[in-house]
Amino acid sequence: MATTTIDFNSLLIKRLRARDTTALDYLYDHYSEALYGIIFRTLKHKEIAEETLHEVFLKIWDQIDSYDSSKGTLFTWMYRIARNRAIDARRSKDFKSSDKSDDISGFVDMFETSDNKEDYIGLSTILNEIGKMCKKLIQLNFFEGYSHAEISENEEMPLGTVKTRLRNCLKDIKQKLSRDFD
Repeated sequence: MATTTIDFNSLLIKRLRARDTTALDYLYDHYSEALYGIIFRTLKHKEIAEETLHEVFLKIWDQIDSYDSSKGTLFTWMYRIARNRAIDARRSKDFKSSDKSDDISGFVDMFETSDNKEDYIGLSTILNEIGKMCKKLIQLNFFEGYSHAEISENEEMPLGTVKTRLRNCLKDIKQKLSRDFD
């Protein structure tokens, strides 16, 4: 007798693509807190983060047909949408005018102080190995949404140095991640 296993994520994606609103409700109930955490850490503004979360779920709903499981998990795909939308919101004219006067040295290192439950895909251990400068550059660029030029200006570091250090930090992270799969 052959046993049949049902891949829950595949079933969920199939239901979303069939425009089943109960599947969207499930997605929201189980992932909105984690996605909100990602968005809020980038924006640090409750109302804008809530609005952005709403936009993220609309985008997930509208673009579920573009999800490709061979490129990553559903959560990774949703994470990218949330992160990119938060960065877009942070870079908007309205947000920039009110936020750019803040000194970036006051940002709390999200990897050391986060009390959110979302999994960093094993990154916290690796980020503890790469050093404070790498963590700061990665946090500013990828999670806070600062461009290389903005980091250069705020950190009083040459633009080329910012780009080189970020590239080297990412190579180091990639190398450390790959050792787990060897």
